[in-house]
Amino acid sequence: MTGVVVLAHALLGIVFFGALFGRGIVLALAERAESLPAMLTLTKAARPFERIVIVIGAIAGVLGVGAAIAQGRPFLGPLQGAGVDWLFVSVVLVVTTFPLPPLVFLPRGRVFEAALNEAVAAGVVTPALRAAWRDPVVRATHVYELALVTVILVLMLTKPF
Repeated sequence: MTGVVVLAHALLGIVFFGALFGRGIVLALAERAESLPAMLTLTKAARPFERIVIVIGAIAGVLGVGAAIAQGRPFLGPLQGAGVDWLFVSVVLVVTTFPLPPLVFLPRGRVFEAALNEAVAAGVVTPALRAAWRDPVVRATHVYELALVTVILVLMLTKPF
């Protein structure tokens, strides 16, 4: 059973990475769209990727903890009397993402939604919507997420320490 949990965790981690990457591509295309209908279509196309990121990310996290426990690995490293290893570093990196939804994605998402509704009412891409697409904090947070997941996948696959 341990092998199944570990494999499921690894596969979901790869799906999660793919969804982050796919979401980034579709949102980048939406940001650059010239017309409001194209922008709306691409925004809608990004929703399944976003759903995968949210749902699969949570499941992969739970399976990761389950895999560590099933293998008898101290995933909390020094807090469990063990040393610092790739698993503990991965857990610390994941924990750094916990504040992102309430501090970045939800409040900035409300700003984006208001700008999108204003643009839909006007029937054109407005300057406020262009600005919302180019929010540097959201952009940096998405880059951080992708970089973090890349580092965790590399740590998980190579187990360098």
